[in-house]
Amino acid sequence: MAVGLALAVLLMRRRRWPEALYVGLSLWALGTSYWYQSIPRATLLWWPLWIILAAWTLRSPRFRTAYYCLATPLSTLFALTFLTGRWAG
Repeated sequence: MAVGLALAVLLMRRRRWPEALYVGLSLWALGTSYWYQSIPRATLLWWPLWIILAAWTLRSPRFRTAYYCLATPLSTLFALTFLTGRWAG
């Protein structure tokens, strides 16, 4: 939820109103319902977040390295958890 709020604020500061509204409505719908646990899954649909991250990796090699150092072990951990069947309970 914090990542979504930060993303919405960033988009509003950049005056990207349609994207901010899209993310804001998604946060409102998920944050005020019993689907609160679906927020991590819904972040996959927040395409402005992934576009901003891609732009940052093109501009800053240091950010790209930090992203790789964080994403590689997490992806490995998630893949191992899924492939061993421990993701479902």
